Amino acid sequence: MMRSGSKGMSLLEVMIATAIVGIMCAGTLEVMVRIDQNNRFMYNRTIAYRATHQAMEVLLAEDLDSMILQNGNTFVVTETTSGPAAGTITITDTNWGAAGAADKAYRVRLEVPEYGVVLEALRARA
Repeated sequence: MMRSGSKGMSLLEVMIATAIVGIMCAGTLEVMVRIDQNNRFMYNRTIAYRATHQAMEVLLAEDLDSMILQNGNTFVVTETTSGPAAGTITITDTNWGAAGAADKAYRVRLEVPEYGVVLEALRARA
């Protein structure tokens, strides 16, 4: 609303421009905060996945009888930004063979529910 010949902006124009810039900054900050939260969650999920994968490798390397004894145990995922997270070990019989048969198989499931990490494997008596 500048009149011809005036050299500056009116107070109303400055207030409107300041409001527009303020709204833009608030929206940008909100997006930056959400990006940071998502990055932290994905970092923690990656750490949880790696720890779960490592636990699975150790578990599968054990002899079958020792592995079955681990059913119901927990493991801890450390080094996440939000502190330790608990994981669970579940080993179930698949009922693929006759009781006591040499080809009996087991389903091994490791889960860290806090980060949505689930790994499953099948292990048979060799």
